[in-house]
Amino acid sequence: MSEDLQRVVDTLARQLGRAVAVDDVHFRLLAYSAQAGPIDDMRARVVLTREAPPEAVAWLRKLRLQRADGPVRLPTTDEFDLLPRVAIPIRFQGVQFGYLWLIDADEPVDDAGLALAGVAADEAAEVLFRERALGELHDARVGEFLRDLMSDDHVARTLAADGLVESGLFAARGGVVAIVVAPLPVAGQDVDEGDRLALGAALRAAAHTMPFRESMYLVRPGHGLFVATQRAMDRVPRLADELCSSAVQRLGRADRWRAVVAGVGRPTVRLTDVATSYQQALDAIRVADVIPVFRPVARHDALGIYALLVAQPREQLRSMGVEQAITALVDADPALLVTAETFLDRAGDSRAVAERLNVHRATIYHRLRRIEQLTGFDLSDGERRLVLHLGIKAARLLGDI
Repeated sequence: MSEDLQRVVDTLARQLGRAVAVDDVHFRLLAYSAQAGPIDDMRARVVLTREAPPEAVAWLRKLRLQRADGPVRLPTTDEFDLLPRVAIPIRFQGVQFGYLWLIDADEPVDDAGLALAGVAADEAAEVLFRERALGELHDARVGEFLRDLMSDDHVARTLAADGLVESGLFAARGGVVAIVVAPLPVAGQDVDEGDRLALGAALRAAAHTMPFRESMYLVRPGHGLFVATQRAMDRVPRLADELCSSAVQRLGRADRWRAVVAGVGRPTVRLTDVATSYQQALDAIRVADVIPVFRPVARHDALGIYALLVAQPREQLRSMGVEQAITALVDADPALLVTAETFLDRAGDSRAVAERLNVHRATIYHRLRRIEQLTGFDLSDGERRLVLHLGIKAARLLGDI
């Protein structure tokens, strides 16, 4: 919380002799005073978690507090075990920034107290307006540097990394990791401006969970980019999962998306090389797009052979010379392709293949003979097995099977 906002809250609390709190427009706690007077479970919970529970937020939204012209008294409610409250909208130049809260139990706030609270709400609005303006300037500067950091130009990347560190905008301590979060649209859909705003909100929320100056983010066409130090990632090990979940909640309309996926690149030692981690994160998204087993979070270091294949040009993948063999298997019996891939995945362990496919081993031996006849590949030849294995994986990556 900012010192200026905390000063406004503490001053009003002393003037009124009661607890004061300030929330943002989403009812997330921004600042609160020391407790004075009665308290209920809701206030204790909000102070501990810094946000109201979802069911309470839904109830508050029904009250349409954002339309109020002045203080609103909320009566006690048994549903949430709430004491009576006063909510005062915090606005500056017509823009809503949040709400100032007073518990109104025992001795209700009189007109003089409400007047003081109104003045405090106006002061809080000015503080939040300044902070938003400064935050937007900060985000713009970081965004410019981050765009250059992803450039193909080594000089531009070096200047951007130096600018971020020297300006105190990013503390490059140890390794740096790039995370990409992207919605995978259904056919005929696309990412619009509302989706970009939703991605930005998810990235911003993730940044608030990170240590100061150890993360930065940027919304790009079709996806969001989040960069963090490895040290910060270690502190929040489920960051990619939480970022993906946050994006799902904010993007809405599940019918527009096949999935929302996060791709995680490998750590880079130097900030100037984070573009490599970014490309790896994009590659992980590409793999997850066609191979659902890697959703919702695809980590480049867990892609196996796909990490090698996805880095190749599509033309190169199509030139592996096994298309006819794969077509022959699919046309004869799709189970043959599944058996071939499982056999190669399990390094030729027929027992493991039979257990995985839940069939008798004799059936596996019969299928393997058919696979050799149809493809012309000798499965006892390690080099030929490798070619077929890579060809099947490449076909999956290309979406051909």
